[in-house]
Amino acid sequence: MRFFPIFTLLLLLSFAVFGCSSEKKAILVFEDSFERAEISENYEVQGGDWRIENGKLKSRTAKNRNLVLKSVDLPQNGIVELTMKSHSDAVDVKFNLWGDGKIHDHGDGYTFILGGWNNRISVISRLDEHEKKRSEKRNANLEKEILYKIKVERLFSKIRWFVNGELFLEYSDETPLKVSDGFSKLSFANWKSDVEFDDLKIYALEEK
Repeated sequence: MRFFPIFTLLLLLSFAVFGCSSEKKAILVFEDSFERAEISENYEVQGGDWRIENGKLKSRTAKNRNLVLKSVDLPQNGIVELTMKSHSDAVDVKFNLWGDGKIHDHGDGYTFILGGWNNRISVISRLDEHEKKRSEKRNANLEKEILYKIKVERLFSKIRWFVNGELFLEYSDETPLKVSDGFSKLSFANWKSDVEFDDLKIYALEEK
């Protein structure tokens, strides 16, 4: 009768040890507050009207010609934070993570769309914003002129998207896009909404 409590205690201790060993710490690898007059050489402009005004990255029309962060690769496991706002009734604010940084018409890497399709659908998608297996949230009551604080966490095959501190959407990828295969770029995206971005921070998640 004494064996079971001792065995249970050892099992719990082993879980605690292995749990601690798998914990991650976030290390800041890049940040941009856009407090300057011009887009810097860190970025590649694919087209559109990307510009900086009053410390904000802005666009009114880009037709999916993105602004790509070319100087920094995203870590395979990491966190991306930024703020964004729409001045359009349609809302429709979007960005791409773990893409290849090339020109695509319907998304690059994992695409995150807040209030897309005339403020009806928000999504996380893989390689194509119309992906059948995309993760969706409908009728989220998003509004123009509201500053949305964004946090995306990626750990292995799992992606979690937080908006204003609340879990907004999740996406699990059975065949995750790999940085080693060239899927390492962040890009700001726009179709035809009046949008702005700010306070970009990128963190790598590493073993403690």
